[in-house]
Amino acid sequence: MKNLLKLLEVQSLVAAALPLMLGFLYTLNVYQQFNGVNALVFALIAFALQMGVNVWNNLQDFRAASSEEWKNGVNNIVGAAGYTVRQVGLVLFILVGFAGIAGLWLVTRTGWPLLIMGLIGFLVAYWYAGTPLPLSRTPFGELASGLTMGYLIFLAAVYVNVAPLLTWTLIWHAMVASAIAWFAIADIMLANNIGDYEEDLAEGRHTLVALLGKPNALRLFGGIYVAGYVVLIIAVVLGILPWPSLLALISAPVVFKQVRQFQADPQKKNFPLAIKNVVLISITLALGLIIALFI
Repeated sequence: MKNLLKLLEVQSLVAAALPLMLGFLYTLNVYQQFNGVNALVFALIAFALQMGVNVWNNLQDFRAASSEEWKNGVNNIVGAAGYTVRQVGLVLFILVGFAGIAGLWLVTRTGWPLLIMGLIGFLVAYWYAGTPLPLSRTPFGELASGLTMGYLIFLAAVYVNVAPLLTWTLIWHAMVASAIAWFAIADIMLANNIGDYEEDLAEGRHTLVALLGKPNALRLFGGIYVAGYVVLIIAVVLGILPWPSLLALISAPVVFKQVRQFQADPQKKNFPLAIKNVVLISITLALGLIIALFI
């Protein structure tokens, strides 16, 4: 079971759970609507897809590894746990099959826009690790993960509760409202790639860190959080988010303390600091949205 949880990378579910929570709270604030069945089913789909991407990424890394030492080392759970490709494929089939069937059922309850969002999610998930040039090995991995996990899940979480309503205003307001969260989610991948910098170079992966160099990537790591807080303030000024959302600003001192800690020692052991930042930012924003419900 322990190896299965590592294969699924269940700790990464926070990247799906937090945008879901924020999307639901945003819906209650702005539209005063909530569909419990749709919300629950969509949450299960998002979790299944997140774990499916993790399994697919681990499998593709195992297949593409250029050395037996890396293929069977601690950084690849497929080889380290002694899983066969067939076993991993079965886990992937179950996850993707559930997400596909449940997703189509949910489309019948909401409408075709959810199908489009789902297809985009599936496409990015596959491209992330499954093509000859996977997104995870390009400079666009951070942008893809941030937009998909942070923004697309947030938007879909709103839509399944307000369907069939979908306007351009909803689309861009959702992007601005979720920006601080999806910026921080993109920083999770950036921190991961910074920690894997030497290994990625040895494996021939042309990540954003490889393109920018480690010093510049570390500066960008901090700058993304700054941009997120700035967009949060803009969202409140424009009336896209209620003013209690500014409660998220109280996370800044801890977030930047952890940024400096990671920048001082950008090793894989400090990668969880990026996850802690996402949790802290999202929880404080969620508290602000909850307060707004009672004002």
